[in-house]
Formats: sequence, structure tokens, C-alpha cells
Amino acid sequence: MLDSKLVSLHKHWITADAIKQVVSSKVDVEAGLPEELQKLAESHSIFQRLTVLYSLLYVVVEGYRELKYENEIIDSLLAQDDYVDALRLFRNAIFHYQKQPIPEKAMKFLELKESELWIHKLHRSFGSFFEKELPIGETINQLKA
Repeated sequence: MLDSKLVSLHKHWITADAIKQVVSSKVDVEAGLPEELQKLAESHSIFQRLTVLYSLLYVVVEGYRELKYENEIIDSLLAQDDYVDALRLFRNAIFHYQKQPIPEKAMKFLELKESELWIHKLHRSFGSFFEKELPIGETINQLKA
């Protein structure tokens, strides 16, 4: 019997992962703009997608903790309180109106040393966790048959 709470948490991870898949996708930029401005617009769009990805991953962190799941790798990453708290503030800055274009709450996470490596490990670790705990591979094989 599948754990419906784990399936629900996985759904949140899938949402974040869907954004991850398009983070670096090519962006249609207004034709006729100077190349430098086109590159700036594309970089800005990639950054905005990353902010959504990071924020959605915090939702997975919240659910994982609330449901009291355990995984050695994820737990070691979540034991790094500076990153987790800064990610929580980052999520708040992205999903709640802020008066500043780049709020201090968001910068706290972005300025943490190697925050991009930490969050990449966190995302990958959640993916491995779900693959281990849910019959994802088996389901895919059944659908292929």
C-alpha cells in the first residue's frame, strides 16, 4: 500500500523538478534588441526560474520535516541550519510581495557560500529518496510493457 502522504510530497518535488528541467531553456527575446540586451534578458529569465525552483524545494523540505521522514543524506543537508533558514526566507521573499526588487531575504541565501551546490545536492537527494521509497521504476517499467 502506497503512503499517500509520501506520494503527495513527491508531487511537490515533481513540481520543483519540472521547473528545474526548463531553467536553462532558450527564451524568446524581442527581435531587434542589441545582442547584449538579449543576453541580459535571457540571464534574468533563467534567474527568475531558479528562484521558483529554490522556493518550491523549500516546500518539499517543509513537508519532509512535518511528516518526519528520515534519510541520512537529506537529514545531513537539513542539519545545516544556515542554509535551511536562508532558504525559508528566500521562499518567503519570492512567494510573498516584497517592496524591494531584490529583497535582503532572498540575498541571504544567494550570498551563502556554495548555496548553489547545497541546493543541487538537496534536489538530487530528494530525487533518490523518492526513487527508493516509491515504486517509480517499477511503475515506469509496467507502463513501457
